Amino acid sequence: MLRGETRPSRLNLHEPMPSPDVPKMPADMDPEAKTVWRRVLREMRYMGVVRAADTDVLRAYCEGVVRYQHAARLLAQSGPLVRGQRGELVKNPLHQVVRDNADEIRQFARELGLSPSARAGLRIEREHAFDSLTAEIGLPPRLRVVGDVG
Repeated sequence: MLRGETRPSRLNLHEPMPSPDVPKMPADMDPEAKTVWRRVLREMRYMGVVRAADTDVLRAYCEGVVRYQHAARLLAQSGPLVRGQRGELVKNPLHQVVRDNADEIRQFARELGLSPSARAGLRIEREHAFDSLTAEIGLPPRLRVVGDVG
């Protein structure tokens, strides 16, 4: 279901559009980050929202996922508490590392439209979203006025 802003006064009809090319995976990425890249692009290319201009953001997201996975594994192995300098039990510093990496992933995911809430706010361009349907039945009623504005 397509959702997003439909009031013509709120739409940016002059938004600059980057090249529709899909980002190319940087050759110098870590193999684990490349795996994340492939998984994300496999899903995102059907949404039509990721562009070549998003290469750096997508790379940062993929590398952040790998850092998060490594830190989470280390935390799981060492446990929530560790011995401090004086031998007392203290909160494992890896908690903060895992939390920081999770926050970074969440921010990049929002930028790329990878979270449910981010996707809910996305608008899909008419030529990408309705190619096959528009020819047969036209735009949905609430988008007909918006579709005819530009």
